Order: sequence, then structure tokens, then C-alpha cells
Amino acid sequence: MKDDEKTHLTSKRMNVYSVEYNTIIERKWYIDVFTLLFGVGAWILVNSLFTQLPSLVQTAPEGWNLPSYLSIIIQIGNLGPLLYSIWRKYFENRYDRPLTLFMLVLGVASIFLMAGYYKITKLVFGEPHSVFLFVLTFFIALVGCTSSVLFIPSLSQFQDVYLVTYMIGEGLSGFLPSIIAIAQGVGTTSCATIIKNGHTITTKEVTNARFSSQIFFIIIGVLMFASTVSYICLEYLPVCKKEKLQIKKSQNLETESNLNTIKSSNIVLLIIQGAIVFFANGLMPSFQSYSCLPYGYLTYHLAANLSNIMNPIACFIAFYTNLKSRNVIHVLSAICKICTIYLVITAFASPTPPLYNTTAGMIIIVLLWVVYFGCASYIKLSIAAVLRKQGNKGLFYYGCVTQFGSATGALAAFYIINIAKLLNSYDPCSST
Repeated sequence: MKDDEKTHLTSKRMNVYSVEYNTIIERKWYIDVFTLLFGVGAWILVNSLFTQLPSLVQTAPEGWNLPSYLSIIIQIGNLGPLLYSIWRKYFENRYDRPLTLFMLVLGVASIFLMAGYYKITKLVFGEPHSVFLFVLTFFIALVGCTSSVLFIPSLSQFQDVYLVTYMIGEGLSGFLPSIIAIAQGVGTTSCATIIKNGHTITTKEVTNARFSSQIFFIIIGVLMFASTVSYICLEYLPVCKKEKLQIKKSQNLETESNLNTIKSSNIVLLIIQGAIVFFANGLMPSFQSYSCLPYGYLTYHLAANLSNIMNPIACFIAFYTNLKSRNVIHVLSAICKICTIYLVITAFASPTPPLYNTTAGMIIIVLLWVVYFGCASYIKLSIAAVLRKQGNKGLFYYGCVTQFGSATGALAAFYIINIAKLLNSYDPCSST
């Protein structure tokens, strides 16, 4: 009789497991949509600022010094993750939902205010400065920087597949502003030959934008508003709340017991993540112009735009591959290392890097930038998927390392370029 009861109990458990398993693997399209738009809101505001710099410097009193001002302000935005880390020590993740909503609303308000006040200047120490632009940039940076440690952990209640969708959305947060800026006509430069004082010289001509920065910021604001609404739907819409994973005590105990056994291997992954974002998010974007422009303006244009496209492409590829393969992570990390070495060499060798006067040099540099950002995007997604198994805490550490690595990389680039002046700029329209 006991054997029969055991058999019946085992069968019952298997049926329950089967039902739960079938429920877990069944993804819902509307959650994919909401998660995608939620991911778009992570960095779209900061990325939109960088895409607008060619237009902003034409009217800002800081002129071409404006990017250096904004870079410092954006790094100050890392106060957000720091304050959240302190907050988390006392309250853990109990108030993550209202905090996330507050940050999203702050982002919406800041970008719409930016559309109306970015041109207004005030006297500071007797000199005009873009005070409103600086203040609003700080709030925008606060949203972007904090998203790494606040937004991603909120997905720990959903299935793993939605983390990939979020990462696609985060990739689009850089891709969409670039597409809108291209449609706007920002950054389109041509070389013209003119005669001045009897001498023939070559100058750069920037085409007029099809619409103003104000319209651009309003479009970004609409996308940010859609991201906010999507998060509200994920958290409060009944059909979405049903999809949240119900983690049982037995599963928690199993996860806690596994923390000690996989801790060392996860530390290695966090180190890899820190190194990847140090270069991919911080250092290399600042080096890209020095690395590409010696090969021509077209080369820089292709490398910059195709690199932005690689992030969402890498996330789409992740749908059909084993994201959690550590061997793949190590192989792609090695490829990134090789690409980084060559790309850094070309940046420091500017304006005469290897093969700079050849078609082969142009093809190689574009290919390496595309491969580099594609591999880096896949690595970041893979590490996030592995750490997702540790729940909210694993993704929190992932976010902290991501933000710290990105910040230190950006500071290193600022020092190398603006203080130490170790890189030589290249003018694609200068005569050789």
C-alpha cells in the first residue's frame, strides 16, 4: 500500500511539474512587447544627447567644449547607482517598483523639458553657460545610470526568455536615436573646395537638419513615455501579473545552496563583464573617431552605424543559441581582446594608422568594429542570462559591475583624450 501511495505521489508530482513546465515555456507576445519597450527606456535619453551633439554645439555658448562638459555631468549620474546600493542595504528590493516608476517618470519629464529649454543660457561667473541643458542632462544621466542596477533586476520575476527581449530593447535604445538623427540629417559632412585670397583650400560643410533638436527631443520623449507605460503594464496589468514566476521555497533553498558552489565561476564572469563594458561602453566609443577617420569619412560613418545595429542583431541571434555556454563566452571574449588591441593601435597611430591609404585598411577597420561590438553585445547578454539563475541578487551585481566598468572606461577615455592629449585628431577634409 505504501508503494502504491509513493507511486501515486510521484505521478502527481510529475504531472504538477509538467503543468508548471508547460506554463513556463509558453511565452506571451504582449509581455515581449512591453519588455522590449521597457528596455528601450534604459539608455535612450543619454544616447539621444550624444546623437544631437553636432547640432547642439552650433548654438551652445560652450561650442565644441560642450561634449566634455556633458561627459563629466553624465559620470556624476553614477550617484544614482551608488545611492541605490546604500538604499538596498537597508530596504533590499522592497521598494524597487515605485523607484523604477519614479525614474521612468523623471526621464519623461526631463526630456520634454529639454525640448523646451535646451537653448536657454544663464551667466555663471560672468560667462554664459547652458545651465538648463546641464541640469537636465544630470537628471537624464541619473535615469540611464540607475537603470543598470534597477531595471534589469525587476525582470527576475519573469521567464528567462524575456531577459533577451529586454536586452534587444536596450540595444534599440542606442539604435533608434541614431536612425532618427540620420533622418534628421545630423552629422552629415561634406568637403568643399573654395578659393580664398587667391589660395585653394578645402573646408567642411555641414548640411542643414531636416528638423530641429526640439522636435528630436519630443520624439524621444514619446518613446520614453511608451517605455514608462510598458513598465506599468508589466507590473499592474492582470494578464502580466499572472506570468510572473512563483518561486517556491524548495526552489529558493536549492538556489541558495547553489550559490556557494558556483560563486567562484560567477566572479570570473563578472570580471569578464567589467572588462567588456570598460572598453565597449566606456573607452572604445571615444576612440572610434580616431580609429576610423584616417581611413575616410565613409569608413567612420559605416563603422559607427553598423556597430550600433550589431547590438539588437546579437540579441536576435541569442534566441536561437545556447546563451549560457561559458565556452562561447570565453571564445568571444578572446575575439574581443584581439579586436581591441588592433583598434586601440589604430587610434593611437592616428592620423597614419596601418593600411590607412588602402581599401583593405578600410574594410578591415569596419569589419573589426562590427565584429567587436557584435561579440561584446552577445557576451553581455550571455553573462546576464547565467547570473539570472541567481535571481534578483545576481542581476543586481551584474548591473553594478556594468555601471562601474562603463564609468571607469569613460573616465579613462576623457583623461587620455582631453587631459593627457595622447591621441591626435584627424580632419577628413584636410589636404595631404
